[in-house]
Amino acid sequence: MASGAPAMPGFSDVYGRLQQRFAAQAGEGRAVPAYGEAGQSVREEIVRCIWFGGHFPARGLTTDDGRRIEIISPGWWNVEGGPDFVRAEFVLEGEGRVVGDVEVHTLASDWRRHGHQRQPEYNDVALHVVLWEDRREGAAGQVCTEAGRRLPQLTLSNVIEDDLEDLVEVMGPEEEAPPAGEPPLDGRFCGEAIKEGTISAEWLGRLLDAAGDHRILSRAATLAELFRNHSREQLLYERIAEALGFKSNRMPFMQLAGLLPVMTLRELVPPDEDLPGRARMLEAAFLVVGGFLQESDPGGEDEETARYREVLRAAWRCLGEPPTQVRLTAEHWDYAGTRPVNYPARRLAALALLLAGHMHEGLFACFLRLVNTARPEGRGRPDVAVRRALTGAFTGLQHPYWSHRYKLGGTRLDEPKALVGRQRAQSILVDVLLPMLLAHARLEGGEDLIGKLHALWCGMPRRTGNTVTRRMGQVMFEDRVRARQVVDSTRRQQGLHQIYRDCCRGGRGCEKCIIYLAQGVELPTGDG
Repeated sequence: MASGAPAMPGFSDVYGRLQQRFAAQAGEGRAVPAYGEAGQSVREEIVRCIWFGGHFPARGLTTDDGRRIEIISPGWWNVEGGPDFVRAEFVLEGEGRVVGDVEVHTLASDWRRHGHQRQPEYNDVALHVVLWEDRREGAAGQVCTEAGRRLPQLTLSNVIEDDLEDLVEVMGPEEEAPPAGEPPLDGRFCGEAIKEGTISAEWLGRLLDAAGDHRILSRAATLAELFRNHSREQLLYERIAEALGFKSNRMPFMQLAGLLPVMTLRELVPPDEDLPGRARMLEAAFLVVGGFLQESDPGGEDEETARYREVLRAAWRCLGEPPTQVRLTAEHWDYAGTRPVNYPARRLAALALLLAGHMHEGLFACFLRLVNTARPEGRGRPDVAVRRALTGAFTGLQHPYWSHRYKLGGTRLDEPKALVGRQRAQSILVDVLLPMLLAHARLEGGEDLIGKLHALWCGMPRRTGNTVTRRMGQVMFEDRVRARQVVDSTRRQQGLHQIYRDCCRGGRGCEKCIIYLAQGVELPTGDG
């Protein structure tokens, strides 16, 4: 959990206290190594998201050579080769207002490792942004273009005020796959101890519950800090957009959310417009700026598609002055490895429908209302009613055109396909909505809301596994059946992620694992 983050009623802070206890016994400042040590890594895509999302103070910054810098605009994502972002703007001490390209790396040494000092296409780079400065002392600041110009460098780990590891997880909750070349997980203690009964399944389940609580509360604490300087409504909108984009298209979705912010859309769409009209206007904005709707017809399309294009063009004209002159292109969108049901245009239609339904109430207020008003039928569980209400806001979205199409002008499907499937809706609930609503509760108080969110969290069923949960399950349990019996909820799956992050990633060794260190410690039951 972020430093100083208080536990919330119902949620357990046992895991965090155990970490502090074992760190103190070992004479360490913290229970796990600082991020970036012990083989831990961050994908460059996540660093680009941190830069583009402005998850650091815009003012009061200094470059690595000591000059003051103020970021005005991070620039726009570049997909045509060359620097990561173009047309960035900032004010740099000694140079004044600067407009130029920005290249982003995880490590400062990546500039030379990638050979940019020999590439003329990087001569217009005005700022080098890195997560860590990994070069030896004296090398800092020595980043030069092919033309011989020395570049200022901004090291984000020096200026990010939030817990860096928690921020990375908030930015990329699905990005925790083991880095390339990571050694196999050890598991010589936990696997044998579970097999021999030295550790009971009940005790391990309680530890996983506590670890899962720690993980979700850490995310909420980081988001609560972001709320202090960012609009909650815009952050929620951006996170939902990223989640709808999946890994392949999260950056263009994020860029669209920046080009078409919530406040701008509210100003463009008349408050007295009916729901279908609002949806058409938002669809038009997303599809035009996203580069899916060209001014001229491609020809040879079916009648339904031709009518739909004309409806969108009319809606775009109704918006008046274009909210932005920037347009994404086909090169921005990645279809490789993406299932047709997840193609970006239909996901943008889903986003438009979601926003249109709550344009002036606001998405944040909508989801808070659903938590507070959902009621079970008959003797049903209240937490199940809340879960169905929240996921139903996504799975219930239907569109007369896109429910039957994968692409604009594509073959019409006989049977409708969901715009947002059940698994994706559950992922949005766990990775976006729950941490955001908990962050809101953390700042605004309200034990009733916290209690409902805790019940929702505890009752979330097990989700489809991923790379981390499968690797951990193979190491800790004899077979899949046993693994599913113990790791039987989303809460415990998230606990596995937390233990992997703290103890297994980077080959720290079983003797430093919290399962090994905590054996024999009496743990409270899973209800906190």
